Amino acid sequence: MANTQDIQASLAGVGSDSAPAARPDERTPLLGQDAGQSSSAGAGAAAGGTFSENIRKWRRQRWASTLFAFVLVATIVTLTLVFGVFGKNKMHASNALCLTPACVHLASELLYNLSPDYKNIDPCTDFDKYVCDGWRDRHDLRPDQGSTNSLNTMTDSNNMILRHVLESPYPETSDHSFFSPMKLTVRSSNVDQDNFNEMQRAYNACMAVDAIKQVGITPLQDLLGQLTKVFAVDDSEYGTGVQLQATDAKDISDAILLLEHLNIPHFLSMYVGADDKNPDSQVIFAGPRYGVGLPSPSYYEDAATVSGYQSAMAEVLKGAFPGPGASKAADKLAEAVVQLETTIAAATPPLEDLRDSSKSYNPLSLKDTASLIPILGLDHVLTSLVPSNYTLNRMITQFPDFFANLSDIISSSGKDTVQTFLSWKIIQATAGRVEAPEIKPYTRFMNQLSGKDPDAVTDRWRTCISHIDSGLGWILSRFFVEKAFSSTAKDLGDQIVSDIKDQFISRLADLDWMDEEVKKLAADKVNAIIQKIGYPTQSPNIMDPAFLHDYYANLTITDAFFNNTLSMDRLSVNQSWSALGKPTDRAQFDMTAYTVNAYYNPPMNEIVFPAGIMQFPGFGSELPKYINYGAFGAVAGHELSHAFDNNGRHYDVHGNMTDWWTNSTVTAFEERTGCFVKEYGNFTAAGPNGTTLHVNGKATLGENIADAGGLSASYSAWLKRRQSYPDLDLPGLSDVFSQDQLFYLSYGNFWCSKYTQSALTRAIYTDEHSPAFARIEGTAMMNSRGFREAFNCPAKEPVCELW
Repeated sequence: MANTQDIQASLAGVGSDSAPAARPDERTPLLGQDAGQSSSAGAGAAAGGTFSENIRKWRRQRWASTLFAFVLVATIVTLTLVFGVFGKNKMHASNALCLTPACVHLASELLYNLSPDYKNIDPCTDFDKYVCDGWRDRHDLRPDQGSTNSLNTMTDSNNMILRHVLESPYPETSDHSFFSPMKLTVRSSNVDQDNFNEMQRAYNACMAVDAIKQVGITPLQDLLGQLTKVFAVDDSEYGTGVQLQATDAKDISDAILLLEHLNIPHFLSMYVGADDKNPDSQVIFAGPRYGVGLPSPSYYEDAATVSGYQSAMAEVLKGAFPGPGASKAADKLAEAVVQLETTIAAATPPLEDLRDSSKSYNPLSLKDTASLIPILGLDHVLTSLVPSNYTLNRMITQFPDFFANLSDIISSSGKDTVQTFLSWKIIQATAGRVEAPEIKPYTRFMNQLSGKDPDAVTDRWRTCISHIDSGLGWILSRFFVEKAFSSTAKDLGDQIVSDIKDQFISRLADLDWMDEEVKKLAADKVNAIIQKIGYPTQSPNIMDPAFLHDYYANLTITDAFFNNTLSMDRLSVNQSWSALGKPTDRAQFDMTAYTVNAYYNPPMNEIVFPAGIMQFPGFGSELPKYINYGAFGAVAGHELSHAFDNNGRHYDVHGNMTDWWTNSTVTAFEERTGCFVKEYGNFTAAGPNGTTLHVNGKATLGENIADAGGLSASYSAWLKRRQSYPDLDLPGLSDVFSQDQLFYLSYGNFWCSKYTQSALTRAIYTDEHSPAFARIEGTAMMNSRGFREAFNCPAKEPVCELW
């Protein structure tokens, strides 16, 4: 069952400020949903200057920067060769230097990213500071950013390419792709241009800020009007807490159905995915949401946050709610909704349980599920969503006890409270689609909660790229691939992944805690893992314009931006639910090609690497292998290791969730993973109101296991590859660092990051990944034997080790 959320920022405000649906983390992405996002609720006017002016300025800056870097590094090389400035501590015999532009650029980056005082810092005790303090000095946060990281800079580079595509005419001289043997026929070319024009029209509608401001909050109020029509409350009843009746279930179910068709969160998470115990079949999943209003239940424990949230909600309701009764009662309604959310949050299972598919997998009939929470009328909702030819006999009801608790919570709430709660979900989901002063209190609050400037406005073009990604991303992928990927890159990616597979199997054979029969089955599982590199050619086939045309055939694009977003939502929902009754599509890609992320999908037993993450500075055919394996290779190993983390280990070679490990192996595994839980739980950060926050070692366990296993396997793979294909040295670095050390510098550079206190708090509360500084220090400095040997640390044994 593939998790449907990815790293790309959704359209500003569309789910980006409320927490993701709580679902088993079966498709395990490299990054959490907030990482590297650049759009925010209430994104405003476009940045100053025309795009052509900005791109020329960017090109001049890039050329000047590259020229300066080349001169700087050339000077360092000359000094190194002639005077031996670093010669007193040479780590190894000199090899030939790599002097390609990519190597010179990378050498400059690595030098600048190091702490200016790195010579006085012990990498064995503070590797994050050692490798990233220079990076942090050079990367300021934009007002609309609460955090940033190295992968975010890759996203920015990719977004520049996407912006150029979207703001330029259709490429008449296009060969469709650098590595396709096919030249477009006249018909295909015409269809390709039609696809491009549709995409560009949607982008231009998003960029038309004046037109969006002119309609103001009206489109959002129209949606609220649709809700209050199907689930009506008398105007005089607002603020009275009039009790719900059993007869209200039909109206509530109609309201939830309205929200489901628009992919708007509500009380529950409901979606379609591969059945964990029969992955070739699609099934409905329903379960808790981790953040029912605020991003995490933990926020409801902070009085100041709750007060600010309630105040913002009340102000927005006064301006947005249709009808004088609701507007006058806004303060009481906001208080009641926040109390409802607080009670639901307290009943929500912890994040580590929500991410554990073995705990959440509970097959029930629709009748039995609906009986757990009759007030929501789920039988009506779900039978209306499924295809007409699909018989709904069985579904996966995650945490049935939560359903029963939620039923009591809702049933004891006022009718006006429940209607306002659902209205508030519409407002939260669509706040970033309107330009209206009525929404500002909410966008200010969410900006502050995320560590951003309260009045920050994201560059409009960034918001609109996210908009196209959410609705026409596969067409955009087709043009990105042509400009930023190659057959050489794909072949290199395949080679690295294959090398890591081989080394992972080799490392399995050396384990002393895993039974021999389990080792054999584990090796079979590694060999069976499907690796998808770059972009899809089947589902969807982004190289076939006719396929893409048909894929988006039911999408209606006009000059009305808000309506376009609703059409995109409806198409996404319809495509998802239409999968019921069909065999699981094992060729499906779940991330667009330019996405800077990767994932492992247990039921499919597949690892997927979009072209977007296979970019400089962590990947490149002109870069030394220790750079590629230290960065992208660690990513590849990370995703592969998810097949054997605390969740992935439950899935066998075919993707079936089953107990295929012996009891003794399970016991030994749990003893060793307990080390990771304790180790990462000791990482701390400053929290709100002078508190100290600890990383959740239980919730982040799977990611920490994957980080450690991935880095170790990648290091072994590079050492093996180096035996047959020695690497060139980087200029200005070879007399300072050994190639083994540069492998780990490459890894560390990949995770350099910068947080505001609020953004770091949110990451600790909501993300199943450890903060980036913990990924550097825990994975490399503490848990990598290779790192400790390369930097001659006093202790060579890893603190925690599994694979």
